[in-house]
Amino acid sequence: MDASEEFRNEVELGGAAALDRLALLIAAKGAGPLDVSGEQARLDELATDFGGGTAAELMGWLRIRGFRGNADSYYDPDNSFLNRVLDRGLGIPISLSVLAIEVGRRCDIHLVGIGLPGEFIVAERDEPDRFHNPFRHQSMSPAQVTELLRRFAGPAARLTPDMVQPVGALSIAARMLANLAHIYAHTARPADLEWVLRFQTTLPGAAPAVRRQLVATLAALGRFWEASDVLAALVADPLAPATPDEREADETLLTQLRGNLN
Repeated sequence: MDASEEFRNEVELGGAAALDRLALLIAAKGAGPLDVSGEQARLDELATDFGGGTAAELMGWLRIRGFRGNADSYYDPDNSFLNRVLDRGLGIPISLSVLAIEVGRRCDIHLVGIGLPGEFIVAERDEPDRFHNPFRHQSMSPAQVTELLRRFAGPAARLTPDMVQPVGALSIAARMLANLAHIYAHTARPADLEWVLRFQTTLPGAAPAVRRQLVATLAALGRFWEASDVLAALVADPLAPATPDEREADETLLTQLRGNLN
């Protein structure tokens, strides 16, 4: 099986999907052929080297081991690929959080992902008011999390209970893919954007907008047949919400795409 099929199979496990496998299968597709089991063994080795302790001690140990945020090249796709984070020690908030969660899990430190607007952090599962930010190498109180939120959402922003609800492995994978889609869309890399969008469409609750973006990307690559197949499936999907204007636009575009096949 290739990474796409393995990712689809992992997604089908639902709440039992493994975060490290999801992240590494994303990397296997985006960063080239990858021995996922071998990369998991590298995480095992890191956990053995750390040896255990508190979540705060884990944050400090990761810093000492050289894992840090890549503020200078924040939008480098390698920052999102877990194997490249392990290679270079550089990442962004979500990939460094995945690293912390997975090393912690192997040491019986139970961390959960917290998807704040603008930044991703972790919290302790059994002490949900204890937050940690692997990107900034700090442990945080709720007040400090509010300060971080206000950097992105403005000085009047309030930290609501919904914002600090733990997110599962599939939601974390969805956010990693959304980051990559943003990068590839804004750097005009349609071939890379295509695989990211295809991965996104395998996730539960994928928005119709993702499928429309995939149609546009395939059309830009001159792959009109594939684009028309994706759009036809969207038009025929009774569970895909669409306004009358969106439906009309989809049907018009489908006619145009099929016209390109003649």
